Amino acid sequence: MKRFAFLRTVALFLGMLLPGILLSQETVEVQARNLLEKYKSSLVVVTAKGVLKATTSGEPLPDRDQQRRTLGVTIGDDGLIMVSNTAIDPSVGLKGQQAQMGEKVVEIKTAATTFSGVEISYGDTSTLPGKIVRQDLEADVAFIMPDQEEAKKLNKVFDKVDLSQFAATAQAADMVVGLSRASAVYGYMPTLVMGRITGVFKGERTFFITDAGTSQGIPVFTLDGKPVGVTVVRIVEGQPTGVLGVLSAGSIQVMANLAREASK
Repeated sequence: MKRFAFLRTVALFLGMLLPGILLSQETVEVQARNLLEKYKSSLVVVTAKGVLKATTSGEPLPDRDQQRRTLGVTIGDDGLIMVSNTAIDPSVGLKGQQAQMGEKVVEIKTAATTFSGVEISYGDTSTLPGKIVRQDLEADVAFIMPDQEEAKKLNKVFDKVDLSQFAATAQAADMVVGLSRASAVYGYMPTLVMGRITGVFKGERTFFITDAGTSQGIPVFTLDGKPVGVTVVRIVEGQPTGVLGVLSAGSIQVMANLAREASK
């Protein structure tokens, strides 16, 4: 009888506890979906066109036309967009590399991309031309300003991620949500990835290591909607490492203000 009473007590306890656990799980999922719904219009697809020019220890390399497409995020009422610089600029990391020219192997002395145009797609059938107003090679950040006159013609209102409201207390083990867009195969539909911060790197700039930032140019949020930062490639000694990190929103905000000054 005592054993039966004990099991009955455990069953009743679990019966009271389980709905709370399920509700908590549902709340996390609802919060993530709400974030996607709130910020999906700030997620953009950027196509940058330009010409890659490089000099070598021998003859200059032939100019090469470039077209790069990547994700970006709108971070201001003026439509200012942030992207990962290496996603649009093929010249990053080329200096010091070797190249084949006929039968000769030469060393690349200088490399630079001259951009000829930028197209911004907002996921709602609207597109705008834009201009790259600032690049920070070491932080792997580039800022793009959409054409303000064209925006006025379309009565374009820019939905944004307010980086000034950043998650100042974000730390390892916190649950986060990364917002992205799928590939062209799925019509660049908005998507989300849930994960956790697995580490915080504090150097000249703060980077968050997280499994929610799966590609470049993805904004990452805490569940309460505060931006942690945006994914970029870590640059070490001028070379892209191929390793992603979430650059802190506070650092991006400072660089964004410099970009606005440069665009005037």
